[in-house]
Amino acid sequence: MRKRGLLLCSMLLLIVALAGCGKSNTTNNEETDINKIDTVMGEIEVPKNPERVVVNWYIGYALSLDINVVGYSAWEQESMPFYDKFSHSKKLENWAAEDIMAVEPDLIITYDPEDYEKYNKIAPVLVIPEKGVTSAEKLRLIGTVTGKEAEAEALITTFEKKLAAAKAELQSGKYEGKTFSILEDWGTTGEWSGVAYETGSRGGTLVYDYLALKKPEKLEQLIAKAGEGRGTMSYEVAHEYFGDYILWFQQEGKESEYAKSDIWKSIPAVAEGRVAEIPGDKLGLFFYDDIASLTAQLDYTMNVIKRLWE
Repeated sequence: MRKRGLLLCSMLLLIVALAGCGKSNTTNNEETDINKIDTVMGEIEVPKNPERVVVNWYIGYALSLDINVVGYSAWEQESMPFYDKFSHSKKLENWAAEDIMAVEPDLIITYDPEDYEKYNKIAPVLVIPEKGVTSAEKLRLIGTVTGKEAEAEALITTFEKKLAAAKAELQSGKYEGKTFSILEDWGTTGEWSGVAYETGSRGGTLVYDYLALKKPEKLEQLIAKAGEGRGTMSYEVAHEYFGDYILWFQQEGKESEYAKSDIWKSIPAVAEGRVAEIPGDKLGLFFYDDIASLTAQLDYTMNVIKRLWE
């Protein structure tokens, strides 16, 4: 009986020990299912490989990484390189707690620090500032948080190879030292009127930040004085800000009145055929500055340049 009792006690101790090990392993697995990420809002905890993501401005980063976006607050247009992936996600009517909560996200990605306090009780909020962080850095961070590191690196490598080739071509030979302007006619009426210049949107990030192409000196001075990277100029003076080469954006469904004027014909870049017209239905292609968009913009821009200016 004594031996049987000792054997029974030993078996009970073994069961307790195994149960303890099982509990310990479960705890460790639960701990490894969480990423601790340093952000501008401090350290946040996010699930590894989040399955339900909500995003606003950084929609291009998320869709190009094939993240499961269950809700987005952003503009979509057919010329975007990831346009077909919008159909798998729900467009949020408002970027508000009620709409976000309805799609039950396990991660929210945003550019706005105010969203952290507004929505962090719904799900972890990853805030990535628009300024001071390159497109590649943003993509790497989103890739790390969502378990898409390899996909992020592949997109970055493709872009960097194409960028290096384009820079070598545009910063030598007949393009060396030439200036580039990004312009669009907004007509004669409305809150915005005249000829608009861009340095960020409409491909400005690609042209000036990545390709390192130069703006006309007078445009540089205007930007410095205005303190803004975009603005408008009257028809009477706009010709003074045209560079040697022009990316001329069209508005969908509208003809440019400025391009019908006599002054337009007298602009050297126009007279010498150094204006690349970007159709209005391509605005989506040049709207975002994620790596996939920048790559598509680069391909399109280089094709236009080679077709028109060689």
